[in-house]
Amino acid sequence: MSLDVLIVGAGQTGLLLAAQLARHGIKPRLIDQQPQPSTTSKALAVFARTLEIFDNLGIAEEAIKHGRKLYGANIHDDGKRIAHLSIDKIDSFFPFVLSLPQSETERILAQLVESFGVKIERPVTFTTLEQDAEGVTAILRHADGREERCRAAWLIGCDGAHSNVRKAAGLNYQGIDVQALFVLADIKSDWNLSTNNIQVFFSSSGVLAAFPLPGENNWRLIANLPPDTELPENPDLQLFQQLTTERSGLQAILSDPVWTSSFGIRQRIVDKCRAGRVFVAGDALASHSPVGGQGMNTGLQDAYNLAWKLALVIKNQAPIDLLDSYQAEREPVSKFLLLSTEWATRAVVQSNPAIKFLRRLLAGVTTSFAPVQRRITNTLSELNVNYRNSPIVQEDYPLPWLSRSPKAGVSVAPLKGARAPDVLVQTDKGQQRLYKVLINTQHHLLLFGSKLPKYPKLAQIAQEIEGKFPDIITVHIVLVSTKIAEELQWQGSTLLDPQGECHRRYGASSESLYLIRPDGYIGYRCQGADVNKLMAYLQKVNLT
Repeated sequence: MSLDVLIVGAGQTGLLLAAQLARHGIKPRLIDQQPQPSTTSKALAVFARTLEIFDNLGIAEEAIKHGRKLYGANIHDDGKRIAHLSIDKIDSFFPFVLSLPQSETERILAQLVESFGVKIERPVTFTTLEQDAEGVTAILRHADGREERCRAAWLIGCDGAHSNVRKAAGLNYQGIDVQALFVLADIKSDWNLSTNNIQVFFSSSGVLAAFPLPGENNWRLIANLPPDTELPENPDLQLFQQLTTERSGLQAILSDPVWTSSFGIRQRIVDKCRAGRVFVAGDALASHSPVGGQGMNTGLQDAYNLAWKLALVIKNQAPIDLLDSYQAEREPVSKFLLLSTEWATRAVVQSNPAIKFLRRLLAGVTTSFAPVQRRITNTLSELNVNYRNSPIVQEDYPLPWLSRSPKAGVSVAPLKGARAPDVLVQTDKGQQRLYKVLINTQHHLLLFGSKLPKYPKLAQIAQEIEGKFPDIITVHIVLVSTKIAEELQWQGSTLLDPQGECHRRYGASSESLYLIRPDGYIGYRCQGADVNKLMAYLQKVNLT
């Protein structure tokens, strides 16, 4: 079959999927029914986990250059600041939220896609599909009315909440409508507020959230309206001036509304992420309240999760069963977001005095205790997303719960399915972040050795694994040392950890190993660096 993958939808999810597949050596076809890319800001918040993905793709610096770093959120109630949520202590080398218009995110991703020789075809409309055991035939309509039958081994619907791919594949999209109405505007305001913090104002008449945008005096305003209000199709400047004065208590003068919109809240999720050889990702998989800004980031992680699995299957380096893990891993993430964003939306729009009192109390409590605040901000930044219950992750670790308990005398270590910690290490190129070392699209095996007599064993494991899996696994030996010992006898990648920080972050108080997947999550870990147990895991997931 000449075409491996057809991607329908060239929004941010489809673009990232196309770029990552291309990095894996799979050149997809990417189509979109819109004649031009989006020009409106739409989703703004780019969280740390997404920036880590962008960094792996080589576009993080470009995104940061065009965005604005936000380091926290100030919460106000009846004109008084009652809490500050700090983001700059999160567990990432990107300790901020990047305010970046979606149109800019898509522009940067589109440039990346095109740099791989993948053309974005516009306007090409997907209409329906037929599929069999070997592939999918998609019916496409071109701008001149011509119909095309496009045959592909796999089809991915990244075509939004109203996805035609989802409908054609027979996937159900169910959920509830939350009784909450909102208006938004990208606008100029001359008020004297910090431009590196999100501002949230609660008042007796409702909530107003203000997000700094790139550029001078540029802000995104979002406010709720009473549930019995008729939503204005194009909210005007006067409405936002009234809401801002009423709810913030500030004498701000608004001007130049670049874009205004209104919306209700529709919570939806598919019953399955896949139908045969058809997948859905992003808003086509699940759509939820924008409170918390998780939507775009979640769609990008859908794409990042699916790309490496699909690439391995297409290259016959893994069985087709591997693709079942996409549903097993991404559906729980989407379901959690639906529940949490629904709760958050109801909480922010409630005018009930008891709810208002509880909201004020919780705001104070959650921001007063550093561990609680860290937990909240790591979750918002999507650093706590994990695949612990996935069928394709495993660990051979005695009493694994101990690795989460510093009081038990064991270093805190990431569990199976967790995001691999990023930490500074010494390489032959000098000091680097570990994520920069793990830059290629393969699995990466970290072999931790803390004592000199163990070095020959680590080298033997490294040689055996790279010998058997040269196209799938890159091996790195990690040593608590300032130099490579002669006894090591290993010509591959050696990472030095002179202060032991990398060992500490991975709970490697003794010899151990971690297998990190191409998407940066821990597929397997073992205390004792047992190559037989590692081989048993690799055979279980059928990596060849």
